Amino acid sequence: MASNGVNGHANGNVDIPATKLLAAFVANASTKQLTPEAREKVKEVVIDYIGVVVGAIDNAESTEPIYKAIVALQGQGNTGNCTVLGKGAPHMLPQYAGLLNSAFGHSMDFDDTYAPGTLHAGVTAISAAMTQAEVLGEQRNSDDFMLAVSVGYEVTCRIGRELGYVAYDRGFHNTGIAGIFGAVASIAVLKRLSAQTIEHAFGLAGSKAAGSMQYLDNGSWNKRLHPGFAVHDAFLCVSLAEAGVIGATRIIEGKMGFLQAYSPNPEPDLERLTENLGMDWAWLTSSLKPYPACRMTHGFIELSGNIRAEHNGRVAASDVKAINLSMSAASFKLVGDPTPNKIHPENTIDAQFSAYFQVANALIYGSATGLQAYQKLNDKDINALCDKIHVKVDKEMVGFAANIQIEWADGQTEHSLQLFPLGEVQHPYTRDRVDEKFVSLAAPVYGKGKANDIIQTVDNMEGHSVEELLVLLR
Repeated sequence: MASNGVNGHANGNVDIPATKLLAAFVANASTKQLTPEAREKVKEVVIDYIGVVVGAIDNAESTEPIYKAIVALQGQGNTGNCTVLGKGAPHMLPQYAGLLNSAFGHSMDFDDTYAPGTLHAGVTAISAAMTQAEVLGEQRNSDDFMLAVSVGYEVTCRIGRELGYVAYDRGFHNTGIAGIFGAVASIAVLKRLSAQTIEHAFGLAGSKAAGSMQYLDNGSWNKRLHPGFAVHDAFLCVSLAEAGVIGATRIIEGKMGFLQAYSPNPEPDLERLTENLGMDWAWLTSSLKPYPACRMTHGFIELSGNIRAEHNGRVAASDVKAINLSMSAASFKLVGDPTPNKIHPENTIDAQFSAYFQVANALIYGSATGLQAYQKLNDKDINALCDKIHVKVDKEMVGFAANIQIEWADGQTEHSLQLFPLGEVQHPYTRDRVDEKFVSLAAPVYGKGKANDIIQTVDNMEGHSVEELLVLLR
């Protein structure tokens, strides 16, 4: 709840003009607000983003069909001046380059996560900022780009935080529905739009915000496209607003606005949403992913890998009598519900959202199997172990906490608890591991030497233009 009894209510009786305050924050953003911590974090997330985008070229089966569809949609003979990472010289219109980069960045479920909003902010914020910076060229410098990334993240994360886990109860995917507002913000910072124009763009974006969790039913590729749609539509909404098209007022906090429509939370905290904008960067607690799977499975993956290591790397299904997993109610909905396609995943997305599969794979083959894990969907040992796993909700558990209890066949019992998965500020993912992850994903596309050049360019971004970086990324 907000302090001093000041709170925003979904019935329209609002005390805080959240949409106007967010628009003013975006319009007045200054590179002076980029603290050393923010600069370091931007560089880290940009490096990670590049890796997960180009990693999808060879590791996501959806990449080629999506790419072909968007190229066809743009039309033969129509070319743009924007880059799709790893796909050669600039040849796409901005909205399509942004769509593709964002969709590819989300395709392996390997992109960074903001826990309080249960979403991925980078694929929309960075995609929009990088594409818009390329359009503007020498008119903007790398500091402007870093600011746009930070502001895009901040808007997405703050809105996502007010949506909370409960937005999933209505079947919405926070990454897509909140991400469009962050993408609008990233574009607006670079274009230096007025607060009024940004407010209209937000108002239009509220009618384009989308992302259904129904993809869980059959492991569809909808999820991978959600942030891509958000970036594409952000370019559309900004263009309309610049041309004078009027968008809805109070789109965030209004009686029929975004928070009311997308989340069952009856009292979104508009004070928290807007306090210290431009002074405190909430997004800096975003975490990078060590495993290509739903963040809610990460604690279980790490714990299972540790247990395997303690048993000298040798765990078989026959060694286990039963495994009991405990998790929060929110995690249970996404990764613990004992549906057939979670207990025995039939495709990559099923497996990414299956605590059963992730625990079984990490116990038998280790936590560092990465993308190769999804080549084992028909593995007999994994399937046998999945049948021995039981999941329950622990009302005392919150966030991404993981609790695992193993009953071994010899009668012994082992128990492990992880409150924060690797990558959260309470359990840091060190920079050397960030670079290692990046090289593993980028080297197959660019070569190891060029991959290291990309790291050096990003780390010294103040001395390079965005165009110089993009030349390396083509």
